[in-house]
Amino acid sequence: MVQKSTKKFQKNHLKRTIGQRKQVQAYKKKIAKGNKRKPTAEEEYYGDEAESAKRQRSRGSEQALGKDTNAKELFAGGVQENVEEAFAGVKKKKISKVADDGDDGLPDFTKFLDQDDQDLLNEENNSEGSDNEEDDEVEDEEILGGSVDESDEEPQRKNGKNRENDKEELTGKVIAKWKKSLNEDKSLRALRQVAVAFRAAVHVGKDESETVKFKYAITDPETYNDVVMLTLTQFPEVLNHHIPVITSSGGRRTIATTNKKYQQLAPVLKSLSANLLRLLSDLSESKTVTAVLIAGEKLLPYFASFRRFVKQFIKAVVDVWSTASDESTRLMAWVVIRAAAEFGDKGMLELCMKTSYAGMIKNCRHTSIHTIPLINFMKNTAATLYTLDREVSYQTAFDYIRQLAIHLRNSVVHKTKDSYKAVYNWQYIHSLDFWRRVLSLQCDITKEEKEGKESALRPLIYPVVQLILGAMRLIPAAQYFPLRFTLFRSLIDLSRDTDVYIPLLPTITELLTSTTITRSGKPSTLRPFDFEHNIRANAAYLGTRIYQTGVCEQIIECILEFYGLYAKHISFPELVVPCVITLKRYARRKDRLSTVAPEKGRKKAKKHENFTFHKQLLEVIEKLEVNSKFIQDHRKTVEFSPENHEQVKQFLKDVAWEKTPLGQYLKIQREVKEERLRILRASMEKEGDKQDADEDDVMDEVEGDDSDE
Repeated sequence: MVQKSTKKFQKNHLKRTIGQRKQVQAYKKKIAKGNKRKPTAEEEYYGDEAESAKRQRSRGSEQALGKDTNAKELFAGGVQENVEEAFAGVKKKKISKVADDGDDGLPDFTKFLDQDDQDLLNEENNSEGSDNEEDDEVEDEEILGGSVDESDEEPQRKNGKNRENDKEELTGKVIAKWKKSLNEDKSLRALRQVAVAFRAAVHVGKDESETVKFKYAITDPETYNDVVMLTLTQFPEVLNHHIPVITSSGGRRTIATTNKKYQQLAPVLKSLSANLLRLLSDLSESKTVTAVLIAGEKLLPYFASFRRFVKQFIKAVVDVWSTASDESTRLMAWVVIRAAAEFGDKGMLELCMKTSYAGMIKNCRHTSIHTIPLINFMKNTAATLYTLDREVSYQTAFDYIRQLAIHLRNSVVHKTKDSYKAVYNWQYIHSLDFWRRVLSLQCDITKEEKEGKESALRPLIYPVVQLILGAMRLIPAAQYFPLRFTLFRSLIDLSRDTDVYIPLLPTITELLTSTTITRSGKPSTLRPFDFEHNIRANAAYLGTRIYQTGVCEQIIECILEFYGLYAKHISFPELVVPCVITLKRYARRKDRLSTVAPEKGRKKAKKHENFTFHKQLLEVIEKLEVNSKFIQDHRKTVEFSPENHEQVKQFLKDVAWEKTPLGQYLKIQREVKEERLRILRASMEKEGDKQDADEDDVMDEVEGDDSDE
């Protein structure tokens, strides 16, 4: 006797399966002919090194932490010369993709990341075997266990309905009965019925084929809502009653898959997972999406064996995490992603890392004062995934940082008109800042001191710093000064958190010789330029006095922030010497130009144009010298030499940073800046509200004209 499942397979999947097998056989025959394949872009570029790089990467993350991928040694010669050697183990598909993007200008990181994730999914799906069919539709009879509930059969017999052709109208009375059974008896029969009703509810309003049949018909919106909420609230509770979730000492949640009830409920769970994913992709209302996410987080241990569903579910949750407008919904989406990364294996953790990174890059292309809070939320939360496993974190970070290095190298090597656009865009800048945040979190000096060892990601600090410095100086035009200041602030944060000295002063002082500073600015009625949320200045701002003033303020701020890191350091007097000399030389040159006597036949020389900036520089010099004297006075009492690193670290440890002369001054400057940003946000929000009101008025006029017609 042929089993029911065999008949179902023959009816729905046999033809497709035979076709797929024929395609595989044809492909194998084509490969067996021995045709010489065309070398990939990596093999053309690296030659024989490409295959060895591939073998090296296949050895696993353990070797990646050793000497073969010592990032500091590989970057010893600088980004532009040694990026190929530094990242010789990148995947072939990545190199060919970057080469194309570098020639075409503005790259689309999402295409590369989507392709990378798709390959990952395909590889894992091919290795899972029987799991390839778990997204197939589970029919109602299979969910009900192949039997019909006699209590539901009798009313239909009396009404003369044919169960094969007609659907039963679902009412609130039936739902109340199920709810009572679930609450009081934890009934598995009621649970199956709810799963069947939930399947019908998810498919409401969709054009389904005739082969897809449903037991229940749902026509009332209130009934639909009751079924969905009953499923989301009662399913986790009833399942946990019959199949308890076990939490290990490490916090990992699992269930006993050998439990007979779990095996009996496998079709129910399979149907629930597919319909839960379908529901999540269709919803737009924040409260319902949050309810689905809460239920999904509780049900993840039961879905662990459905690998394909978990991957698809994580991608759907990442979409919510990166696009939802409601803050509570985004937070709940992140809870689900974090739970999936923690309870799964290393492959699941890597999937969560890559998917969240792709979602972040995809949705940070357009950055403004309104979108920056969401982008920072994504970067801060995604960075916490790299605290879960040191090997997976290092290998994933290494691969993506190498990808960024190749983009930078192509922009330097390919001297085309638009080659720089592969780097000078928000996606690339946010990528650099994201890895900076990962390193700041993982290599935090306070955290390392508590653990008594260095972080496994600390060797990646050097290549990230080289990348950011290379990006800052790629195009030294005044139009991209905002990008330089943005990356400068990112390196300041990295230096503060990791206690690594980064020579940033030359990247700022070299701007003093630019024409934006040396030439007098043109009067303009433009509003002040927003350096916090822009990486490129419009042509209208270039050469104007308002832009010149903004650049001068940024230079002052960067100098103060850089030396503010070392306001308590014992070597502060020596650190400020180059800066003081440079600033004094610039100030004396300006004074000399403004006081020189005019030659015969020439107009009288104008007074120094940028008097405010000149005054601010003199004030900065004064504060640096005062703080230097403050450190020198305290150094007179020390009795240890510079070789005693422990004593050097303890110098002025009991003195608050705000109590130093430079700290006091910098604190006031930060408060002034914060107030300026607050006013800017308020003005932009007011403009946005005004624009919305104008659009509403236009729409009202249009509707009024239509009604008159």
